[in-house]
Amino acid sequence: MKIFRNRGDIYIPKSDYKKSREETVLKVILIVIIVFTVVFLALLSHKYKNASQFFGEGEVSTSQAVSNEQELPKISGKTNFIIFETDDKKEIIHYIMLVQADKDSKAYKVCSLSPNTKIDNQSILEIYQNGGGASLQTRLTEYFGFEIDCFADFDNSSFIEFASKMGSFVYNSYEDIRFSGGTGDDKYTLRVSEGEQSINSKELSNILRYYSLEKKDYSLENRAFLAALTQVFNEDNYENCDYLFRLFIKSTSSNITVRDFENEKNALFYFCSKNEDITLYSAQCEYESNVLTQQSVKEIKGYFKK
Repeated sequence: MKIFRNRGDIYIPKSDYKKSREETVLKVILIVIIVFTVVFLALLSHKYKNASQFFGEGEVSTSQAVSNEQELPKISGKTNFIIFETDDKKEIIHYIMLVQADKDSKAYKVCSLSPNTKIDNQSILEIYQNGGGASLQTRLTEYFGFEIDCFADFDNSSFIEFASKMGSFVYNSYEDIRFSGGTGDDKYTLRVSEGEQSINSKELSNILRYYSLEKKDYSLENRAFLAALTQVFNEDNYENCDYLFRLFIKSTSSNITVRDFENEKNALFYFCSKNEDITLYSAQCEYESNVLTQQSVKEIKGYFKK
């Protein structure tokens, strides 16, 4: 390269010129970095007293995660429920579930029973029709030999409306299901594909009903119900739990009171916060002519005793 001056031509090697230009650029960049750093630190010191305040409002650190873990309440004990759904006329039980919230082991335990289960020559449906949910709770407590604390009696429409407020969940089906059944005003249709899919409240009701009354596969019924429990009992729904409990009271016939709800809020908070880490147990029942086998009764008692 050459630069022209008054007297002759002065030649500067290209390599020297390039080196000089790079040094100039680096100096400019360094000056910009220094100025930016000074301005940033001035602003930071004006807004935050120390660095921990600044980083505390950003991503959760490991130490902060440990602190949040320690803030979970201490819970203990076991609570047994029966949850069941009928048609809207209360003439048929679609499904009935034994559920335990085990606060000692931090676990859900579930056992699907056949609505045709016979106890002393009376079916579960007959016991319910003669005395309602409270009578069914008492008879099952006597039959199994462990305390069932609460019952929740939904009709089909009320269950779908209530459960819809808790949101959908991901269900991994082992099979394709294309089924239409029921009679009169109680007909239903189930369309489920093999693999993962989002399931809403109506589909959940139909899946439980299908495995309970049609296919009589109580292990798959357990599996579907556990998938729902672990996903809809979550942090977002806990934030809305007062509203959801009021809706629950309107949607079901139950002996669960406002006091019960308030007393169990710590447990509810724990299970909703740790929903993905809760241990799951599925108790599968076996029948001979609609009567539970002695071995099955023994195993169920082992799961649900307190």
